[in-house]
Amino acid sequence: MRIRTLSAVTASILAVGLMTGGAAAFAATQSDTFVDGVPAPQSDTFVDGVPAPQDDTYIDGVPAPSADETPDADGVVLGGMPAPLMLTPADLAKGPVTLQVGQTLVIVLDADNGGAFTGTGGADDDTVAHFDAAVLSPDEDEVSLNAAFSAEKAGTTKGWIAGADGQRTTFDITVTAS
Repeated sequence: MRIRTLSAVTASILAVGLMTGGAAAFAATQSDTFVDGVPAPQSDTFVDGVPAPQDDTYIDGVPAPSADETPDADGVVLGGMPAPLMLTPADLAKGPVTLQVGQTLVIVLDADNGGAFTGTGGADDDTVAHFDAAVLSPDEDEVSLNAAFSAEKAGTTKGWIAGADGQRTTFDITVTAS
């Protein structure tokens, strides 16, 4: 391989070419993409330097549900699943509960009673709605889980809970296919 060095004349010709036409062309392309030496955002894809959301995929800055994510009655969807329904034993005593397959019914105590429902529960048909008892951690740094029913498949069943005081509440659960 043969290496050629530039002569002083060839180097000066290249330098003059770059300083005139080449530098001007380089500067012209840079003026559209740089502001004060910093890359300038494209006006159609950035808002204040942050990528702009697509109009059809965001609502008020929050990702919109996709076609397979249908909002529940309150318009809340988490990862394609309806948001959990949180009810107190008093709420359950008032009437039937309707859930969608995959939705969770979380049993909570009134704020005045101070905390998680620690009683027992169940359903006549465990294949429609399954009860999981509360798991309370003795350490505040660990996770505790409230008692909850999970909607397993479409159908109806009777659910029941019994508090630590022994009071039993029975209610109907209807699970829809969504």
